[in-house]
Amino acid sequence: MQTGYNGHHTSAIKKTVLSTIISYILLLILYGIILNQDMTADKERYTYAALNQAEHIRTTIDCVMSRTNTLKTLIKENDGETDWFDHVAEDIYTSIQEETGVSPKNFAIAPGGVVSDVYPIEGNEQLIGFDFLDISREGNLEAKEAYEKGGTILTNPFELVQGGIGMGGRAAVLLKNGDRSTLWGLVTVTIDFENLIKVLGLDDLKGMGVDYSLSYIDADGNAQFMHGDTGIGTDTVKTRFNVRNLVWELELKPVKGWFSAWKFILSICVILVMSCFVGLLTHMIIRLRESNALLHKLSTTDVLTGCYNRRAYEEKILELSSAELADDLVYVAADVNGLKQVNDILGHSSGDELLFGAAKCMEKVFGQYGSLYRTGGDEFVAIITADKEMLSGIKEKLNTEAACWSGETVDKLSFSVGYASHSEFPDMTIEELSKTADEIMYEEKQAYYQKHDRRRRV
Repeated sequence: MQTGYNGHHTSAIKKTVLSTIISYILLLILYGIILNQDMTADKERYTYAALNQAEHIRTTIDCVMSRTNTLKTLIKENDGETDWFDHVAEDIYTSIQEETGVSPKNFAIAPGGVVSDVYPIEGNEQLIGFDFLDISREGNLEAKEAYEKGGTILTNPFELVQGGIGMGGRAAVLLKNGDRSTLWGLVTVTIDFENLIKVLGLDDLKGMGVDYSLSYIDADGNAQFMHGDTGIGTDTVKTRFNVRNLVWELELKPVKGWFSAWKFILSICVILVMSCFVGLLTHMIIRLRESNALLHKLSTTDVLTGCYNRRAYEEKILELSSAELADDLVYVAADVNGLKQVNDILGHSSGDELLFGAAKCMEKVFGQYGSLYRTGGDEFVAIITADKEMLSGIKEKLNTEAACWSGETVDKLSFSVGYASHSEFPDMTIEELSKTADEIMYEEKQAYYQKHDRRRRV
């Protein structure tokens, strides 16, 4: 009995461990799905933020650079004369500050490509006489391109001759002379790049827990860093956008990464605890079911013989009473012959040996066809399924088993058996079949006692 308990206990432990592992894996998968969805949602939000920031950069720079059109218009309206510059320069400068918040480094006019006037003059004195068509100077390639193509060209950030980093807009001015247009020169607006970054609020992103990197895309399609975090890494959200003729790229990423390491560790620990709880709950359920199964088995098992007892028999009869009986169902009523004589002469331990041997013989014969029940002291019932040919073999086998049996104190065994087949009595209920089998068994027992000149104990 102890071995069986250990076996069930080991099986319960294995099931508990398995359920813990399975629940842990499933919870990990679920957590991974949720984590991936959260990361995807975060990246979408950062993508929208990058797009909004890119639009802010583009509109701000466009607004500042549109003043090249103002300067061009004034030059055209004055037929190339520039006496007006000192009178309107401050107004243009102030309007830029009011509309964008940007304080331009300067704006200048350059007849024939050479600067003649600049505002503000303070800090930009070196620009007077500066030749924008000298391509040996940084930032002048775009000026020459604007001059040659007659359009407006922006520059990526470059070092200014007066110091600092700036980016500029170079616009060619064409004057009409009859049906012909002649190239008058250039107008330029230069932005202090650091001031632009401050106005755009890009450095404020750091305080919001966001790393960023702003780059421009060169002629070979490579990103060249301009401002932000150089070590931002690769797992970023990116957006490329046009600022007139330029292509820029903005990358964003949370400073702490897309997920928190300590939150991840905490989540794993919580999942482990939950898995252990599931395993413990599973163990409790398994043990409860095993205990219930064991209790039910004990309550339906005959202690002496190990076959089903009277309670199990009554449950089976109740089940069959409400069901349609199978055609090959057979009710078998069996009684052990000579039990009283064995008890009286050899003692009850020998009687128990006889009953145990009888049960084993019947279990060996009837077990593969149905179930065996001990319903009284020497009375047994078997409910089996067997056709007529099989039943004949069963009867013969039972007689053979009984004839071959021999115990330690009892040397022989015989049965009085009654068989009632539903195929033989198709209109009978299970109760009627049991009564018929009992009558046949009692007739056989009477014949047995008459043959051996004995009276059966009533």
